Amino acid sequence: FYLKTGMGLLHENSWSDHYDLCLQLYESYAESSYCQGKFVEMNYALQDIFDNARSSDDKLQAYFTLVRALGAQNKLPEALETGLFFLSELGEPIVISSDTKAIFLAEFSKTKHMLDGKTDDDLLSMSIMTNKTKITAVRLMSILSLYAYLSDQKLYSLLVFRMLQTSLLHGICHESIPGFASYGGLLSCCFRDIEGAYRFGQLSLRLLEKFEAKECLGQVYLVIYSLINGWIESHYSSLEPLQFAYSNQMRCGEIQYAMMSARQYCTHMYQCGVELSTVEKTCEDYGKMMIEHKQDLFYKYTLPYRQASLNLMGRSKDPLLLTGEAMDQDVLLNDAIGSKEMALVSLIYHQCSWLAFIFGDYGLASKMVEKINEIDTSTYPAFMISSYAFVEGLVSYALAHKTNEAKWEILGRNATDKMFQYASIVPINFQHKLLLLQAESLFFSGDSMNASKYYDAAIKTAGENNFIQDQAIAYERAGVFHSSEGSALIASQYFGQAHVSYLKWGAYCKADHIRFQFPF
Repeated sequence: FYLKTGMGLLHENSWSDHYDLCLQLYESYAESSYCQGKFVEMNYALQDIFDNARSSDDKLQAYFTLVRALGAQNKLPEALETGLFFLSELGEPIVISSDTKAIFLAEFSKTKHMLDGKTDDDLLSMSIMTNKTKITAVRLMSILSLYAYLSDQKLYSLLVFRMLQTSLLHGICHESIPGFASYGGLLSCCFRDIEGAYRFGQLSLRLLEKFEAKECLGQVYLVIYSLINGWIESHYSSLEPLQFAYSNQMRCGEIQYAMMSARQYCTHMYQCGVELSTVEKTCEDYGKMMIEHKQDLFYKYTLPYRQASLNLMGRSKDPLLLTGEAMDQDVLLNDAIGSKEMALVSLIYHQCSWLAFIFGDYGLASKMVEKINEIDTSTYPAFMISSYAFVEGLVSYALAHKTNEAKWEILGRNATDKMFQYASIVPINFQHKLLLLQAESLFFSGDSMNASKYYDAAIKTAGENNFIQDQAIAYERAGVFHSSEGSALIASQYFGQAHVSYLKWGAYCKADHIRFQFPF
């Protein structure tokens, strides 16, 4: 109100007569309008700045506001295009060519070489960045890295490498800190260098404390508890830090990272097997906050989890289709494809494949898996890529039984091999999934004695690690196995336990499905 009133008091020649005052008023009003989601009013203010600014430097804050607003409105290609242009103007062009793998490896090698021989103490005692142009460039890279992560994995990597390179050459600033964490994220996701990933994650936390950079906490926590610690500790341990990041970033006025933290919290709740009505309500509540703050970009990522929860709870017409109270599958999918949000596209396909498998439509599940495999998921979190492999393995073994075609057994074994790698790194998150895939492989190959043991081991391990949804699946698949062996009584006991586990998870629709398909 006060800013708008002040702008209303300006006269026609104010930009020439009171330039500094006008610039500050319009910058503040544009930023305030962005925070309130008043994008039309923000654009008017920004256009006045672009039309009247006397230098490129005086346009910097306006560009930052514009890029963040485009991202909040889910206009990721426009946000990245504007931001990359801005970076070039700042002397930090990001070269993108068709040979993205070669560029990726070259930039990684360059960054690694610059870090060689540097201890944590060396990095913590680096000089402060004083070059204002470089500070601005690193700040912009930090913002763009979020949008690139959601839409262009290779660009995300290049931005992270450049953030680190610029900091190593010119010194540390607040915006450098997420760069160190993100580099750790790349080490874990792309190279499985878990020790190196943990090192840079912890280094970023120490830098946060040293510089008291509270505004960067959300971005750092997101990387550590999504991309790094999923390879180190129980997935459950991420829930409290992500909730703290949301609260902290709201207090700091960092709306985007607050909402991203909330979005990730919803994701992890669902992945951990938290009771579905709790997941659904949490997604709905945070979704309302995202709508209120006009953060459509993050709101949309809560929808597949909320709708999948509703489907499993029995609150949708078709449990295989992500259409109902929360979302329309076709509308959201087409919108995500149109805006090149490949992370959202893969999420929708994955939830569709998961639901299709759970409710026994293996053909549909395999089609969704094939679509996921066309997407670059190289920097996705540990739990996400493990879920992809888990579902692909389960679907492939189910189709191997149904069709007896060799290709499905091969795909199943490939998925099992991936899960073996994941479980060898962090068994508390993935060992039960590996055991179940191994049981399925033994079942298909006819090794009944060992298959039975592996099903029981999968059930026991899933229970010990509190993954109720995977324990329910393991009980059900064990029931199918024993039924095929002609052990109807034993099968009935496993189906009964599956029914109980689905009820504990809150998946009432699936519990009914078990009861009708496999009477016990």
